[in-house]
Amino acid sequence: MSEPFQPDRTYDQVYLLFVDTAGYSTIVRSNPRDRAAHAFDLLRERMRARIGQLAARHRCARSEVWSWRGDGGFFAVHDESESVARDVVLEAARAFLTLDLRHLRDEFAQAGVAGELHVRMAVHKGAIRHTGEGRTGTIHSPDINLAAHLEKATPADCLAVSEDVYRTAGPYAELFAHVGSHEGKDIYLMAGDGGPDGAAKAWLAGRGLADGAPVHAYPERPSPQEKARLLDAAAEEVLDMGTALRTSSSRLVTTERPARYRDAVLGLLRRGGTYRCYVLDPSSDAAATLSRQYQEDMARKIKDSLERFGRFKERYGAEAEGLRVYQTDEFPGFSALGVDVRRPGGLILYCSYLTGTGRYGVIERGDMPHYLIGPAAGRVFARIRELAEARASAGRVQRVL
Repeated sequence: MSEPFQPDRTYDQVYLLFVDTAGYSTIVRSNPRDRAAHAFDLLRERMRARIGQLAARHRCARSEVWSWRGDGGFFAVHDESESVARDVVLEAARAFLTLDLRHLRDEFAQAGVAGELHVRMAVHKGAIRHTGEGRTGTIHSPDINLAAHLEKATPADCLAVSEDVYRTAGPYAELFAHVGSHEGKDIYLMAGDGGPDGAAKAWLAGRGLADGAPVHAYPERPSPQEKARLLDAAAEEVLDMGTALRTSSSRLVTTERPARYRDAVLGLLRRGGTYRCYVLDPSSDAAATLSRQYQEDMARKIKDSLERFGRFKERYGAEAEGLRVYQTDEFPGFSALGVDVRRPGGLILYCSYLTGTGRYGVIERGDMPHYLIGPAAGRVFARIRELAEARASAGRVQRVL
C-alpha cells in the first residue's frame, strides 16, 4: 500500500492525472439514476485499480485518488525517483485509454447502460503543498488548475500531456504528437484510436487553428422559436438585415398560431426597443445582379416585404413606432440578426450568401449554415458588426417605413 502525503510538506515533481467522462450527460439522461451511478463507479474503480497495480509493480511511494466527483476526478502520484511516478501515470493512462476503456464499454453494454462512454485525460506535473491529515488533507498548487484546464481542452478518447511531462517522458515520448499550446504550455497528444496524425486531427477538430474564436454553428436557419429567443434577450435594439427580409416580414403578419416571432418583436417594441430592418433598394444595381444570379424577381420580393412591414405597422399603430425599415444600395454578402450589438453582451446571428448558382440550382439562404457569435469571438464579432453597421451609413440609405 502506498504512503499518504504528509501534512505541512511540499512535494516536487508530483504527477497529476485528470480523468473526465465526455458525454456524461447522455449516460445520465438515458439511464435510471442508480444504473448511471453504478456505471461511473465502475469507471472510477477501473482507473484506481490500474493506478494501484502499476504503483505496486514499480514500488511507487504515493499514488492516490485525490478527488472524484461522479464522472471524473484526479490522481496525485509521487516518488523520490521521478521516473517511477512518470511510469506509473503514463503507463496507467495509456493502458486505460487503449485497453480498459474498450472493456468498460463492453461491461456497460452487458449491464444495460445506455449511452456512449468517452473519456478525456490530461497529465501535468509540478510542486504541491499538502496540508491536513493523510488522505483527508488538501493539496495546493497552480499546477492543479493547469492540469484541470488541460483536461477540459482535451478531445474525447485522447490523452494530453504538458511540455513539462513530455520533456521527461522518456520511452513514452514516441506515443505523443505536438498539437498546439494551451495556457502558455506546449501540448502533446495521444489519440486512443490513431497515430500522431490522428492526434493532430483530433486536437484541430476540437480546438481549431491559432487565433480561432468560439462560434455556435447551425446547419440551416434556426427556427422562428429559436430566433424569437434572441429577440427576447434584446434590451434596446435589434438589427435585421438581408436582401428582401421575406421571412421576417412574413412572420410579422402570419395567421399561424402561436406567432412566436411576431410576439417577440412586439415585446421588444412595447418595452421601448427599436427593430431596424435593412433591405436592398429594388432599383439598385445589386438587386438587379442578384435577380440574374438567383433567377428570381428580387424587386418584387422586396416590394412584397415592404408591403407586409407596412401592414404590421398599420395594424399595431403606436405600438409599432419602433419598427424602422430602410432601403440601401449596399449589399454586404450576408444576412444578420443583431441584438444590442454595441452593448457588452451583444449577439449576432449571421449567414453568408452564395452569390452564384451551381449545377444543382439556386441554394436558398435558409439552407445555408448560420452562425451565432458574441464578443467572445473577438475579431470575428468586431468585423461582422462593423460590416453590418456600415450598411446603415454607406451608399444610399433611405428610411421607407
